[in-house]
Parts: sequence; C-alpha cells; structure tokens
Amino acid sequence: MMTGRKYWKEISLVFGLILLYRDSFFARFFQDDFILQNIAKTSELLEPIPNFPYRPIAIQFFYSLSSDPFILHSLMFIFFLGGLYFIYKITKSYFVVFLVAFNISLFPLFYWVATSYFSLAFFFVFAALYFNSLPIFILGLFTNELIVVFPILYLLWSWFKNKIEIKRVFPFFLVSALYLPLRVMLVPFPKATDYAIEIGKFIPTFRWYSLRIFNLPEGIRNQNIILVLFAALVLLVILNFKNFKLKSFIFGVSWFFVGALPFFFLPGHMSAYYLTISLFGPMVFLSDLLKKYRVLFLTIYVLMAFLGLEFLKTSHWIILKP
Repeated sequence: MMTGRKYWKEISLVFGLILLYRDSFFARFFQDDFILQNIAKTSELLEPIPNFPYRPIAIQFFYSLSSDPFILHSLMFIFFLGGLYFIYKITKSYFVVFLVAFNISLFPLFYWVATSYFSLAFFFVFAALYFNSLPIFILGLFTNELIVVFPILYLLWSWFKNKIEIKRVFPFFLVSALYLPLRVMLVPFPKATDYAIEIGKFIPTFRWYSLRIFNLPEGIRNQNIILVLFAALVLLVILNFKNFKLKSFIFGVSWFFVGALPFFFLPGHMSAYYLTISLFGPMVFLSDLLKKYRVLFLTIYVLMAFLGLEFLKTSHWIILKP
C-alpha cells in the first residue's frame, strides 16, 4: 500500500496518458510510414537516403525493430515516458512534467509512427541534458537534425540554474559546428515551397504556436467549452502575475523560440508537434509563476487535453488517416 501511495503521481501520469491515447496504439501505418519501412529494409544503417533527411536512428533503425505498428507505437510511448522521466530529474517538478505530458499539441507522437524522429529526439534531448552527455547528444543528431540547437538549450538551462561552465558546453557547440556542414553535404536541405523561410510572417506564426502552450488544439474554431476553459487558464495566469520573475520569463521564451527553430519562420509548414522540445521552456515559466490555484490550473489543462483530442479525432488528418 505504501508503495502505491508513494508513486501515485507517476501511476496517475502513466494511466492518464494511456487513457487519453488508448486508441493510438492501434493506429495503422500511414503515408510516410510505408516509404520509411521500405528504406529501413533496403538501406544500411548509416546510409544517406537521397531526398530524405539524414535520420538513421529514426528511420533505418527504428523501422527495422518491427513491422507491427502496435509495437512501434508502444516503443514511442515508452520513449516519451523516458523523456518525461528526465524532465522530472532535472526540474524536480511534477507540475512541469504533467503540463508537457498532457499538451495536446503532441498527439501526433502517439498516432503516427513517422513522427518517431520527434519522440526519440524528446528522449535524447532531456537525457543528454540530465547526464551532460555528448554521446547521447550525437545519437540525437542521428535521430533529428533539429537537435543541432541543443548546445544553446544547454547553455540556457545552465544560465537559468546559475551553473554555466564553458568547458562543459563547448564540446556540444563544437559537435554542432562540425555536424552542420557534414549534414548539408550528405543531404541538402529541402527546397520545396512549404519550407520557404518567410521572416515577415514571424509574428502571426509565433502567435499560432504560442496558443498551443495553453492546450488549444490545432484548427479550433467554435468549440465553446474549450475556448471557455482556455480563458480560465489565462485568468489563472493573470491572478498569479505577482509571482512574475523576469529571469524565468526570459528562459521560457528563449527555450520556446530556440527549441522550435526554424519553424517560426516556416508559415507554409506548420504543425503543433514541432513544439515537442520547445514546450519545456514555457512550462518551467508557468511552474514558477503559478504558486496559487495549481491544482485547478492542471485540472482544467488535463480536461482540455481530453476534450481537445475528441475534437481532433473528428478533424485532423493524422488521426483520420483519409
């Protein structure tokens, strides 16, 4: 009995996520999955694939583990829990963990195996941050090239925790500096119009992504209950504003921005799950800010996750798989 009471938060988290995403374990392969499966079958582990990002761990390795989508969805779920574990280890905050875990923006990580490059990256980023591990960081680069910004994230976290040590951060910057030209040489960045950088549309794009912090699902329009709950979350933040800390705010905004580069400048290629790593910053800020009404805030937030997913089940192509 004592063991169950001791770990009731962890048990609630796991069972809450299983309940929320229970049908995602049975989601079938879809679109890119078939292409990536074929690549895994016909390519060597570290072989660059023409016209595809260089992600050998997320493509060749991960898809070679099983041809059963249930197993791959289950592995993605485990990696996500692993990332949450390391978030707790570095923050010691269940509040931050629950906010990240139940943010509905991350639903594709459960419903589409092709997003494994973000599921695994989520794990590698926070594992590397906890262990201060260069090898784990390198594994992350072989999973998702966007992890190249990790040294900046590491520097931000060190600054926030008042533990900046240049000699610890420098090797990560060096690896990123060496990786970028090698990555471009192996597989050039895409030239499709969807990936066109538009600096002039930064503000509306940033605003769209920022709304996901408060658990608004993509495509929400006239769902009055969800919008009322969203307003309630904003009100609770305002009621706690006397706890505002500039350093925490700077950290939250900076991590949010860096963690989702370059997507704030790609209005033609917007998806909320690109915030997988970046959401951590705002959640740390909210944890510092919300000293009162935490339970109420989290209750509303989790309720929005369940209501938001029900909305997405009727509207989003990743779940509908037309």
